[in-house]
Amino acid sequence: MSEEKDSKIGLGKISRREFLRDAGIVVGGTAVSSAFFLSACGEEVEVTKTVTTTAPGSTVTTTAPGATVTTTAADNTVTVTKYTCPVDGLEFDSLEALKAHYDAVHGDAAPVAENVINLTVNGGDYVVNVKPEWTLQNVLRDQLGLTSPKDMCFGEGACGSCTVIINGRPVLSCMTLATECNNIIVETAEGLLAQNHPLIESYIKYAALQCGFCTPGFVVTAKALLDRNPNPTESDIREALGGNICRCASYPGHIPAVLDAATKLGGA
Repeated sequence: MSEEKDSKIGLGKISRREFLRDAGIVVGGTAVSSAFFLSACGEEVEVTKTVTTTAPGSTVTTTAPGATVTTTAADNTVTVTKYTCPVDGLEFDSLEALKAHYDAVHGDAAPVAENVINLTVNGGDYVVNVKPEWTLQNVLRDQLGLTSPKDMCFGEGACGSCTVIINGRPVLSCMTLATECNNIIVETAEGLLAQNHPLIESYIKYAALQCGFCTPGFVVTAKALLDRNPNPTESDIREALGGNICRCASYPGHIPAVLDAATKLGGA
């Protein structure tokens, strides 16, 4: 992932005053102007409304999103283009008039992108425009492409496979709203792999996995334990991993794997 992508994933804080482009399109064989507006939610909104008519007129065709109405007949074709304000719906004869109206009436008072959060994930900084219903798991998997946080219990927070580390604590990402994650520091299993953390090799050494689906949740939970307790006992490890479920029953391998990693890190 490039530095540019690291720094800008999703939408940053872009003013709704900006018009993205002014381009030419063809409607009914007639080239007409088309303007697009960059909205607060990062989507291009077409603001043109083109009406092409001929007299006496026999056919009417309507297409979206430009709301183009074409009436065809023998001759006298007339094309009229209107520019519609995406905020209040007022129409203008020119793009310049629409821009002037927008600056004068809406301008900087127009809302910028809402629910924009800043994240530090595995050492990289991200800016993400999130929807109110998204969880942190949605953001990590679907927006940032980090697939280690799994979903084995359908978002019920019962399996631990979606566990990530937030500000040093293991947290269920499927139960954490993304809108509440502004300015947090997140660690996932991908980050542990990039660091070549001893837990990775120890889990392989002691075969503390079978299908591997739940393994990322176990590994990051164990990492959070070792960060706060570099000399854990077997009882400490059992308690820390108690919320992580494994369908393959790989439980016997987790205890020696975590103890082995603790030794490599300078613990007991």
